[in-house]
Amino acid sequence: MFIGYAPLSFILSVALCAFLIFLDRKAASIGDINVRDSAQTLHKKSISRFGGVAIYLSAIITTYIFGFNWANSAAFLIMLFCLPAFLVGFLDDLKFNIDPKLRMLLLLPVPMLFFYFGGIQVTDLHLGYFDDFLEVEILALFFLCFAVIGMMNAFNLIDGINGQLSSYLLSIIIALKVVESLSGTSVELTSEYRYFTNILLGSLLGFFILNLFGKIFLGDAGAYFLGAIVCYALIDAQQDNNFSPWAVMLMLAYPFTDLIFSVVRRKFITGGDAMQPDAEHLHHVIYKRFKKLNFRHDRARHLLTIIFLTTFNFPYIASAVYFADNTPALVSIFVVYILSYLLIYFSLSPRFLISNEKK
Repeated sequence: MFIGYAPLSFILSVALCAFLIFLDRKAASIGDINVRDSAQTLHKKSISRFGGVAIYLSAIITTYIFGFNWANSAAFLIMLFCLPAFLVGFLDDLKFNIDPKLRMLLLLPVPMLFFYFGGIQVTDLHLGYFDDFLEVEILALFFLCFAVIGMMNAFNLIDGINGQLSSYLLSIIIALKVVESLSGTSVELTSEYRYFTNILLGSLLGFFILNLFGKIFLGDAGAYFLGAIVCYALIDAQQDNNFSPWAVMLMLAYPFTDLIFSVVRRKFITGGDAMQPDAEHLHHVIYKRFKKLNFRHDRARHLLTIIFLTTFNFPYIASAVYFADNTPALVSIFVVYILSYLLIYFSLSPRFLISNEKK
């Protein structure tokens, strides 16, 4: 399994994370404590939210260092396409309170850059007559904007437990590499794509190690950036290999399902604001259940939640790669995933969760 370029991005990521942790501790010592007053916040002490900065900088520096041929230059451009997403999240991490609707508008340049300069144009979803609409350029652009911005926000929503989002993305990268290597599926990654995923793999691993122990958080900058770049990477792989678009859907089933279910739950079940964050996502429900099972150490609860979610999600991600060109199988597995997600959520969620919020 090719892992070139990953060691350098890993070292840079660890070094940058360590530096950002140091800066946060210095700031906390003079009273600038980084603790958000948010329903999603589970920690009580100051922790840097700039892990996304370490991931972005380590990835782009590595890309620049090895940027001596066309493939690397293309990867560098992808990083630039995702820069608006990174900057919008970075402003929020700096405690600029950006209205959710304005944030959506500020994220629009990302899918537009993908569409016009990155060649990312989704025109076939294997959905019959709906695909005819995607043949119209403006409708295809609208759909891509809706999908990419939605997924960036979905990535931000599932980033609530130490190591959760980074472990999920690591699962996608590992599945792409291992399943292809072992089974010889139709997903044959190009050299450019391997270069790209290896850099991201190293950057994520460097951050993941420190994030898992609660030393640094990803922040909105990291969640938005990763949401954008993973969307680009998966759609690009799907187009290059001409496999089913439902393989991409299945790989992203977790953030997609969590986002849609959260909106439905807030809007129609609990009566809350669909645009506001809360602490009732699947990872919160699992975390609270481990707490009720008398796992008193916070770090243990975080780790067990990650193990639970990774064990649940990885078989579906691997199935997306293995059945990459089999749309009926992918759609069936996708439906099973949604039903499994709902079964787990309502099995673990306390019964008073819905009834109390309705009052």
